[in-house]
Amino acid sequence: MRRWQQELLFYSLIAILFTTLFSWFNLNSLAIVLLVAARLSYRPAEALHLAFRNKIFLAYFIFCVIEALGYLHTHNFEEQSKIVSKEATLVAIAFAGSTGAFGEAKTVRRLLNGYYWIVFAASVYCLIIAWQNYGLTKDFGVFFYHSLTRPISQNAVFYSVYVVFGLVFLLSPDSFYPQGRRWLRKSMRSFLILFFLGMIILLNSKLMLVIALLILLHAALRKYSFRRNRRLVLIGASVLLLLIVGFAVTNNPISERYRDMATGDWQVIRQETFNPGMYFNPLQLRMLEWRFAAEVLHTHHAWLFGVSPGDCQDLLDQKYVATHMYIGNPVDGPHRKIRGFIGYNFHNQYLQTFVQSGALGLAALLAIFACLFAGAAEAGKREAWFNVLILAVFFIPEAPLTMQHGVFLFCFFPLLLLNQPVLPRRRDKNP
Repeated sequence: MRRWQQELLFYSLIAILFTTLFSWFNLNSLAIVLLVAARLSYRPAEALHLAFRNKIFLAYFIFCVIEALGYLHTHNFEEQSKIVSKEATLVAIAFAGSTGAFGEAKTVRRLLNGYYWIVFAASVYCLIIAWQNYGLTKDFGVFFYHSLTRPISQNAVFYSVYVVFGLVFLLSPDSFYPQGRRWLRKSMRSFLILFFLGMIILLNSKLMLVIALLILLHAALRKYSFRRNRRLVLIGASVLLLLIVGFAVTNNPISERYRDMATGDWQVIRQETFNPGMYFNPLQLRMLEWRFAAEVLHTHHAWLFGVSPGDCQDLLDQKYVATHMYIGNPVDGPHRKIRGFIGYNFHNQYLQTFVQSGALGLAALLAIFACLFAGAAEAGKREAWFNVLILAVFFIPEAPLTMQHGVFLFCFFPLLLLNQPVLPRRRDKNP
């Protein structure tokens, strides 16, 4: 690939990362088109041949085709078109990634460096807006969860995955940190790790907090042998334990979310109707949505092919309405600002796909993960395993493919790691 083509590929990827994190989706679509054009600009016939011989690309492609088959039986063509166009990103990114690495080793290093600073810039912007809001409201809640990421129109849980992936890269032994003098690289790397850890705490995703702790534990055990560094490991473990206990025994936005999980009557999910003012904790809501999913599939005899991506949300909304869950004031019309549970998806991507495209679609989704895990095993990289495992677990409490942020997560980072060229380890020399 010529130099200008490599640069076009690099800058289109940077543009995609930036516009995805800042939710500028009109420009994001243009950047994705530019990425595909950059890949096709060099031996297009060979690129297409390589793509359709790649099992991972075929898995993404087949999944999107099955989702598109919903056009044959949907009642909501507009919503069906939105979903299909959104999931076309999977095919575009998979095509660019399955026809070779996202650039040479140096280009990948530049790309990762760019990614760190884009996440940093987006996070700082959110913190600045939160500080301004705090000055007006004196409410510390503006620094946490969805309130924090509202300025960039991001779901806090989805954004926390982007931050966790940055942490995984920074902790990698392959030295994925900025170039320059040794002391500067180490300082910047340490700063970004601490900053990302702080952001994960503020974003307050229960799952990502646990995953971040496990990643740190793994990194510590890999770097420091317990036998040789027993005192250091024990001190680090004690400090971490004290922090966890401190969060657990005090009242704060983080501990409150974990306590909320244990409250509530589990028998409530068996009720046929509810009081519109009834509160459901996250687990109750998800269990109730499991019940609704089974009822929708049974009522419409859609176990094999699903109800179509276009009709999926409409049928779930009908369940919320029929069971008298809170939906705002219907008198204000279908486009009212306060809609309550209307628009809430199934909060489980496997379940969401099952209802949308039936057992056929679910099998295609699982086939993608099978290919990704096989690729991780072949690559033999811990970071690749972490990446795919995090996504597989993340798909249990959330349905990320309902949003462009999640669609990009699902294809870009696995392919970046699985097709990554070997990066030479640095030999630090004094300047």
